[in-house]
Amino acid sequence: MLALHKPRSRAILIIVFVAVVPSILAWLARSDPGINFLSRDARAEWIVFPTAVNSRARGSASFDATFRREFVLPDPPPTARLSFRAMRRANIKINGAPILSQSTRNWKEIASVDLAQQLRAGTNVIEARVFNHNGPPALWLNLATDQLNLRTDQSWEVSYAGSSWRPAALATAAKTPGPGNLLAGNQHTFGAVKKNWPLWIILFAIASVVTLLWNIASKQSTARWRERILLLVLAGLWLALCWNNARLLPFHAGFDAPEHLEYITYIQEHRAFPLPTDGLEMYQPPLYYFIGAAALSACKLSINDPQSVVVLRLLGVFLGIAQFVLVFLSLRLLLPVRAAFIGLLLAAFLPMHLYLAQYVTNEMLAATLATAALYLCLRLLKSGAPRASQFAWLGVALGATILTKVTGILLLPIVIAALAGRLRGARASTAIAVRNLGLLVAMCFVVCGWQYARIWIRFGTPLVGNWDVISGFSWWQDPGYHTAVDYLRFGRSLIHPLFSGFAGFADGIYSTLWGDAL
Repeated sequence: MLALHKPRSRAILIIVFVAVVPSILAWLARSDPGINFLSRDARAEWIVFPTAVNSRARGSASFDATFRREFVLPDPPPTARLSFRAMRRANIKINGAPILSQSTRNWKEIASVDLAQQLRAGTNVIEARVFNHNGPPALWLNLATDQLNLRTDQSWEVSYAGSSWRPAALATAAKTPGPGNLLAGNQHTFGAVKKNWPLWIILFAIASVVTLLWNIASKQSTARWRERILLLVLAGLWLALCWNNARLLPFHAGFDAPEHLEYITYIQEHRAFPLPTDGLEMYQPPLYYFIGAAALSACKLSINDPQSVVVLRLLGVFLGIAQFVLVFLSLRLLLPVRAAFIGLLLAAFLPMHLYLAQYVTNEMLAATLATAALYLCLRLLKSGAPRASQFAWLGVALGATILTKVTGILLLPIVIAALAGRLRGARASTAIAVRNLGLLVAMCFVVCGWQYARIWIRFGTPLVGNWDVISGFSWWQDPGYHTAVDYLRFGRSLIHPLFSGFAGFADGIYSTLWGDAL
């Protein structure tokens, strides 16, 4: 009975976790005015100005859009209730006369007012001028009388910053690049298959031959030998790819590459770590940039030297190799050898992994350190008698991950929960459990805490992003908001993968595996 009880308890905990976490996130999205989430209310639709999709960052500035709608009333209504909300501030007019401004401190809260005295028999015009500094102006409005129920929808007109009037667009509609948009491109899945199928057949034939030879060789060798040969072959292929692309890729290729290079230059020139206000990417934790600057300084190079690109790209490639080796070692602890080999091949040839390793970015170091932390955690979970030093090294790995990228902090509660469950299952004393977990957290804080402490002391918060106004680089990207529909929609990435992240959250996640939603 005890053996059955433990799996059941774990299943219950997993179900609770899966239910509670999304519920908390949904509550935050609906209530936090700092999150550009447009919550649904069936009485009306959120509407916006129909702009073309643009992938460029938009600097934060106050933009306004005016929404209007004409409607006819046979008689003056005895009652008329206007309910509205706007992202983020609105002024309402009825028949040209100002009625009210959105005064609620939280723009997500619905404001309501009685308009019976302002309406007249015949044609009426309602107009809402919406202001937003961190996204497109958006309006949700409902006017209910005994004669009509007026709601925001595509029948409204909208003018953006004084432009000509156009039909409003629903905020829930997918923002996808149309014909003529540079983001639309000319690539789609079926066209690519039609164009590249001969190459695919050749690659499939090569893979089949390699697999056959590998199976034959496997019968005549030990598993350990096969592992080493495969890892060496994959590492060699990665190095060959790096050598080939180093001659072809421009130095500044990659996402925000100039800003990442600027970070490394700052450390080399100032012998200090920057603050988030010093550059667009300088809100990032400094570990990767410190390693990059140290590598260049050891080679007596600066960013201005042509050879520096080779050093930085080799750094990324070696991190990528280390990452798929760690993936393999982790899978060996969980799965049979053959399944671990499949996971290794997937990790080594994942397109996102391949191209990010050749850019100047902190992504590869963060991924490698996170994988190292997971590997050490699995070793601990598999250990019959875990030592305090194992907890300490795991804390160091987690701290280094968080010192590379802020999102690494998401690993910390997961690891602590897993280890706490392991200690509880092993019937470890409370003192030992507290000591070991406390040591893990302490080592993590020693490694990365100083970085967030100095930001906290300077700005009053440990986390400052380049999207925050306080950084001086506040910006946003299309669509500038999300709705619940964005998290339910999927499919565009299967047909038109380029920039399919605009279509919905799931499309963005899926296409990121192959091209960062590009």
